[in-house]
Amino acid sequence: MSAPTEPSDKLPVLVVEDEYLVALYLEDALDDLGYRCCGVAGTAEEALSMAESERPAIALVDIGLRGGGDGIALASGLRDHFGVAVIFLSGSSDPETRRRAEVAQPRGFLSKPCMDDELAAALRSTLAAPPSV
Repeated sequence: MSAPTEPSDKLPVLVVEDEYLVALYLEDALDDLGYRCCGVAGTAEEALSMAESERPAIALVDIGLRGGGDGIALASGLRDHFGVAVIFLSGSSDPETRRRAEVAQPRGFLSKPCMDDELAAALRSTLAAPPSV
């Protein structure tokens, strides 16, 4: 399945990122790729609230959120309560972080900083994969 191209078909994507410039980049990249950023959350609480009101199809989630927030626990909540597919973003791609992240059954894992083509590939792969149970 390719990325939507018509405005009415733009798939909603939630960005959960507490670094302003990274969040801004992701928001712009999503728009350029034909997706609709339905919100940017800097905390797990904000993300859950936005997921409830906006019903995103996909969430790009930073693993390490400021203020003690854990992106891994958040991702599990987004998947379990709202059926949101999650792609993790992390500045740490070490084996231990990846092992911990697998608990949340992510659809992808991007190391920060990621390039547009990496983001596009992760989104396409997420849309092509069957829903996780």
